[in-house]
Amino acid sequence: MKLVLAFTGSRGDVQPGLSLGVELRSRGHDVTMAVPPNLTEFCRRATISTREFGTDTKELLDSALVSSKLKSADPLTRLRAIAEISLRDGRRVQSELMDLTAGADAVIGGSVGQERLLNVATARGIPYVPVHYCPLRRNSVASLLPFDRAPGRAHRLSWAALEQLTWLATRSAERELAADLGLPLPSSPPATRITGTGTPEIQAYDPLMFPGLAQQWGHRRPLVGFLDLAPRTRAQIGDADDDVGLEGWLDSGTPPLYVGFGSMSIADPQRLARTFLDVATELGVRLLVATGWSEFMADAVGADVRVVRTVDHATVLPRCVAAVHHGGAGSTAAALRARIPALACWLGADQPMWGRRLHALGAGTSLPAARVDHVSLARALRRLLEPECGAAAQVLGSAMMTPAAAVHAAATLIEDSVRTPVDTGTPRGGNR
Repeated sequence: MKLVLAFTGSRGDVQPGLSLGVELRSRGHDVTMAVPPNLTEFCRRATISTREFGTDTKELLDSALVSSKLKSADPLTRLRAIAEISLRDGRRVQSELMDLTAGADAVIGGSVGQERLLNVATARGIPYVPVHYCPLRRNSVASLLPFDRAPGRAHRLSWAALEQLTWLATRSAERELAADLGLPLPSSPPATRITGTGTPEIQAYDPLMFPGLAQQWGHRRPLVGFLDLAPRTRAQIGDADDDVGLEGWLDSGTPPLYVGFGSMSIADPQRLARTFLDVATELGVRLLVATGWSEFMADAVGADVRVVRTVDHATVLPRCVAAVHHGGAGSTAAALRARIPALACWLGADQPMWGRRLHALGAGTSLPAARVDHVSLARALRRLLEPECGAAAQVLGSAMMTPAAAVHAAATLIEDSVRTPVDTGTPRGGNR
């Protein structure tokens, strides 16, 4: 089969897709990764066919649209920002994807840009197999609300409201973009249309994180576990150990507190860095800082501080006492698989949800990055260092699906979905 895996967003969005691409290629399929321009080299280092499409995501994440509007306290401003991101460069993205999918049997991709993937798949008459990194559809288990103990009906209504509000904000542009490909003008939200195709929507996170959700969604939205790269692929990429002295530093003292915000840009990073350094000194813990794209704390110095650009989570995090991260799905999974508690110091999107889940499961806690000060951070870190929190992380991490099992299950679902005809709205093999 010829498969196009189109994943946009940050490295945290693309890396799980790459793990799927490598697995599908090993099964004999013709696989092309389609990723943002700033992540093409990352994928090519895994020796997989890679083409660029869409927007440079580092530029997008550094833009005012994300750093200000998407994090606004005004819900309408955030909604408009979501709509603008979903429609950004829509015509160009669709055109690029049409070129990339010529002769393809299916397109596989994440929730970021799902509208473009759905349009192109429909125009081509091939399946679009969604891969979601967190719950995104109506359900009574996973909370979109800022509290988990609301009645299940409230959860379901909140998802329905978000779906409809987003559709109202983007409907006019969505119809224009559908018309560009000669498609019927859509009259319902993308989620409704995707569900209507009958293709399973792969849920790439562990069912333990949302007890009862797998039973509620069944085979339509199977929860396969968190996806991640195999050790061999990580070695090919070659960015796991960018500090040759890290091993010795880890051996030289007590297990450190890991701090890493991945691709997220931090408001007032100097103030936040000082807060972390002061609280770490107060609590007597060492800091291992991964600067990531934002270069957060890149200038921090001290005998009890080690600053690196990236780390191999699978080998380094088990040697840490706890982790502080931005609350992304991949970082949440990495800390839990290392069986250490975590603080989700979140900025937006799905990150508050993961923070709430860590808190609810007793394996960590959650704190908005905008509200971090000495008192709140010290309180949160003391919580992580409590034996009960560490024990809960140990239990949860030991019961999670392995990355290999998750990737295998997701790849098998993709193969089965492509082999089984679905209703794309256009005859299979169309060349629009």
